Amino acid sequence: MLTDTNVTSRGDEAASELARLRKENRRLREDQRRLEMLVEVTNDWVWEIDASGVYTFVSPRIRDFLGFEPEEALGKTPFDFMPAEEVPRLRALFGSLVAARAPFKDVENVNVHKDGRRVVLETSGVPLFDEAGTLCGYRGVDRDVTMRKVAESERARMQEEIIRAQESMLEELETPLLPVAEGVLVMPLIGSVDKRRAARIVDALLAAVSTRAATFAIIDLTGLRAADQAVMRLLCEAVRGARLLGAEVLLTGVRPEVARTMVELELHGVRTLSTLARGITFALGMQRRR
Repeated sequence: MLTDTNVTSRGDEAASELARLRKENRRLREDQRRLEMLVEVTNDWVWEIDASGVYTFVSPRIRDFLGFEPEEALGKTPFDFMPAEEVPRLRALFGSLVAARAPFKDVENVNVHKDGRRVVLETSGVPLFDEAGTLCGYRGVDRDVTMRKVAESERARMQEEIIRAQESMLEELETPLLPVAEGVLVMPLIGSVDKRRAARIVDALLAAVSTRAATFAIIDLTGLRAADQAVMRLLCEAVRGARLLGAEVLLTGVRPEVARTMVELELHGVRTLSTLARGITFALGMQRRR
């Protein structure tokens, strides 16, 4: 039997529960407003997808990233905004993430803006689960890194140009050619010569003989520290090639060990002189007699 006291008590409990629910609703609304404000002011594009990869929430930042309205993206998948060549790689990656129920961070992917230009995004996301522990989708953010990628590409291009310029300078230092008189070239070799450098020497010497119509090419070996048989064979090619172009090759500063290698290779018919000065004097004298 209900008494006035019981009725009053139950009424008080109902009023207290109603007040608690109203307070909880206000807190939830405030939390939602704060979340909406955060989503709107952040520089990242916030999104949610279901387990099939379909967008269920898209923040307004998509307008700045891809030029679409949020409503245009709902019901579509991230792959719908990618160029065809990008889709297989990202589908395979997303499939493996779903299978592993794993989060991901800074996955680089290319998208197509509404105006047709390419946009590079970095995508991060975390899995969402229902109360039963079933994967029900992902929540994440996209960051536009297009300008950074352009800057990286430009830095890489400039670095390649610098490397090419340095290689060109190095090649000139490795294969110095000095025109000492009309029709007379001198190439002093300094340091060690490996097969790569020897090949450059051959190319540089033959090109110079051809373009300058040289009649004498002096290869000075005074500063040469080391040269094996493979290197000497390439120098022999330079001698034979210069002859075919109408130039005589003089070797100066030949040390005993180099002379032995020349004998072993049966390099005959090459004039050798003890010093570079004598080589230049000989070439100039022959030039005057012609």
